[in-house]
Amino acid sequence: MWKRREMLDYPTALANGCDIGSGPTEATCKTLTLRLKRPGMKWDRDHAACMIDLMAMRESGQWKAYWAQRAAA
Repeated sequence: MWKRREMLDYPTALANGCDIGSGPTEATCKTLTLRLKRPGMKWDRDHAACMIDLMAMRESGQWKAYWAQRAAA
């Protein structure tokens, strides 16, 4: 249970404005998956996983950085 305890730096995470609880993560997971379940939408596992990755990138503010990195590669 404590294998990676040294990696947990809650004071720094809080000072940087990061959420440290599971509530925001669970709420975001629920919101993202609900977007895939709109009427008429049908997804296979692989395509749903890719779509969730894209939506999570956008929601986390990493969208522009990801695509800039891809364009530079």
